[in-house]
Amino acid sequence: MGLGYETLKQQHPQLIVCDISGYGSTGPYRDKKAYDLLIQSEAGFLSVTGSPGQPAKSGISIADIAAGTTAFNNILAAIIQRGKTGKGSRLDVSMLESMAEWMSFPMYYASDGASPPPMSGAEHASIYPYGPFDTGGGGKVMLGMQNEREWGIFCKDILNKPGLTEDGRFANTSLRSKHRKELREIIEDVFSSMEADAVLEKLQHAGIANAKLNDMAGLWAHPQLKARDRWAQVQSPKGLIPALKPAGAAETSDVRMDPIPAVGEHNKAIFKEFDISR
Repeated sequence: MGLGYETLKQQHPQLIVCDISGYGSTGPYRDKKAYDLLIQSEAGFLSVTGSPGQPAKSGISIADIAAGTTAFNNILAAIIQRGKTGKGSRLDVSMLESMAEWMSFPMYYASDGASPPPMSGAEHASIYPYGPFDTGGGGKVMLGMQNEREWGIFCKDILNKPGLTEDGRFANTSLRSKHRKELREIIEDVFSSMEADAVLEKLQHAGIANAKLNDMAGLWAHPQLKARDRWAQVQSPKGLIPALKPAGAAETSDVRMDPIPAVGEHNKAIFKEFDISR
């Protein structure tokens, strides 16, 4: 149709074109079909996500999102480059390459034949205690420990077991990770006498990183989103509906949240723009 980059750039050298595909425009996989879950598999994501023997996909379309954000970043870079050189460019974004970049931690962890990070469910693969723990009343909390100072505080102020710091099984994070089953039993035995909110309060007071294990209802009602005024009301064909404002917008700019159009609402204006009567 004469709309390819190589054709158009002759008359429009400032043109920026971004192509997105599963595997890129060259190479033996160029014609291979690609869907989000298939790319998660090809990129090794499933090999490090889930529990042993039970690989798990991401709960969101992470490969699609990775490709989209990679395209967005490169388009912005191309615009900056064009501002300096006056020349456009063609961007060839593949879902596989985008996910491979996002997989850099486990990929480089396993370089030169080294063992990859083990599947560890919602727990950290190499740091412990770092993950979800059961509490009293059926609740769960997430906590993350990054250093020996925090481990000492955790043993003394949260577990009331200062002697654990002298236990050889838990002398450093590598050993704690190796003996995580035994340590989990100790932690959850203490937590079983407290509700989740009480555990979170103690962790916060002690300066131990923590988080509530929210579901979608918990995210809708998240107090931080409410406190930072992250919700807006957007008009739709069915009336006003709540919508999350775009993340990271500049404080000095008003966030544009236009009404959601009805199907075909703007057809006439669009056809007119292209000089089509219909």
